[in-house]
Amino acid sequence: MAEILYDDALPLFAARIRDLLGERSLIDNLILRDSEGRLTFVRLDPAANETALAALRGEVAALAPYLDPQPVATPADLFDDSLNDPALGVIEWIEHPAFSGFVRVVERRIAGQDWLRRPLPPQDGVPPVIVFASHKGGVGRSTALAVTTAHLAATGRNALVIDLDLEAPGLGGMLLPADQLPEFGLLDFYVESGLRAIDRAFLDRMIAPSPLTSGRGLVHVAPAVGRRSESYPANLLGKLSRAYLEEVSPDPAVPPRGFLDRTRVLIKDLAAMGRYDAILVDARAGLNETTAATLLGLGGWSLLFGIDTPQTFQGYRYLLAFLGRYRPAVGDTGEDWRGRLRLVHAKAAANPDSWTHFYDQAYDLFAETLYDEAGGADDDAAFNFDRHDAAAPHKAWHILADTTYAEFDPLSRPEVLGSEVFRRTFADLLDGIDRLLETARDV
Repeated sequence: MAEILYDDALPLFAARIRDLLGERSLIDNLILRDSEGRLTFVRLDPAANETALAALRGEVAALAPYLDPQPVATPADLFDDSLNDPALGVIEWIEHPAFSGFVRVVERRIAGQDWLRRPLPPQDGVPPVIVFASHKGGVGRSTALAVTTAHLAATGRNALVIDLDLEAPGLGGMLLPADQLPEFGLLDFYVESGLRAIDRAFLDRMIAPSPLTSGRGLVHVAPAVGRRSESYPANLLGKLSRAYLEEVSPDPAVPPRGFLDRTRVLIKDLAAMGRYDAILVDARAGLNETTAATLLGLGGWSLLFGIDTPQTFQGYRYLLAFLGRYRPAVGDTGEDWRGRLRLVHAKAAANPDSWTHFYDQAYDLFAETLYDEAGGADDDAAFNFDRHDAAAPHKAWHILADTTYAEFDPLSRPEVLGSEVFRRTFADLLDGIDRLLETARDV
């Protein structure tokens, strides 16, 4: 038999289950993949064919080491009643030479559990959330967020800016002078909330107004790092190592809360402290746990920044292909989370041919990973777009390359946050964001 690797084990296991127990067995039961990648077929159907199950045990032995020593089990065998939950797991599509079809999978991970959550809807009582995300750093994501806050304030709108880039905090120092940082940052929240209840007084000490914006609107900033961490810098790495730990309740009946749920609660609590027209979130570059919380947990629009390089589209292919497992069924009447994505072409040349090149690559990427196939009976309900459709997620907004923003320091050069300066570079992005907020207001 050919060498079996991680990418092959689940499809091969699913193929043998289908052949012996039928295709429906892959949905009515589930496959458990543990934190080391080992697989178990968890039998939930009491009427399953015992002869077929015995054959399955024998035939899948060749999948070692990706097979649990107990390859077929019931929840009782595993001492885990939670596996009986009919809503547990993700019904995902697998495409592999050995198997194509839907499989109900439960992942058990040491880290990355939040990536296993389906995208959540917007929260009631929370203004529109716009997440600024990127696969790689150095694309001007945080600069664009700062400019967006200035634009909102200049047009009379209030914004709350939240820096969730805990490993590389920057927005606090970008929008707030050192002596105006709030006492606490988000890093303090994640550490302290794991040990004690967080009250309104603590939240008040996480927010400060930015002095850099002009106009009728206000900008409040919740930085990743506050004055307390600045005073004790040797403790910052220790805090960071604990920020992603689950919040464990003293009540054993209450399940632990992961980073995504804690972030969702924090956003709601901070939103209640002011009358904001928008919440802007700076996400960490890459595919770590904070990225899952921002892209899947906040129910907001996700702006995916990138420059026109192969690395940009390779990185987003990993992300969007993974998110494709959560695609709604065609005809589903609920809100389609895919409509809350938008690519942003950063540092773009002032050349329409360059923009078209980016659009074409983006279209191919979305068509491969997230768009529904055209040509079916339900085409009217399908999530699909023409290559040149201006409303499509792949039709990127562009930000022009501009040396004015190469070394962005608005505290030293506040004029870069003047609308007469930033409009020439960021107009397409800002107009797009205005349309998003207008749409949200009309809902």
